[in-house]
Amino acid sequence: MVYLKHNTQQSFTKGNNMTNKKNFDVLAIHPVTGRETTFCTVGQDSLFTNEHGETRFRYNHYHNDVETISVTEVPQSKMDAMRRYFEKYGTANE
Repeated sequence: MVYLKHNTQQSFTKGNNMTNKKNFDVLAIHPVTGRETTFCTVGQDSLFTNEHGETRFRYNHYHNDVETISVTEVPQSKMDAMRRYFEKYGTANE
């Protein structure tokens, strides 16, 4: 089980690349298909602990309590590499 600290915030502003927010890869039961699905780089604000101590996933405003199977923290080095890639090459929608 992963215990989260919800008191840190992340800001993606131009010129400020410092982030405090942790990201996670979440293996969860997809609320629409019912299949196991991996949701990559989910922010900690989308994860919460219910009254039974289980970590749950907030998929969107309609499916806000999704069953999680495992939660793995994404290393900061991977997040930095992703940021550098997008700074260099942009995204597909630019």
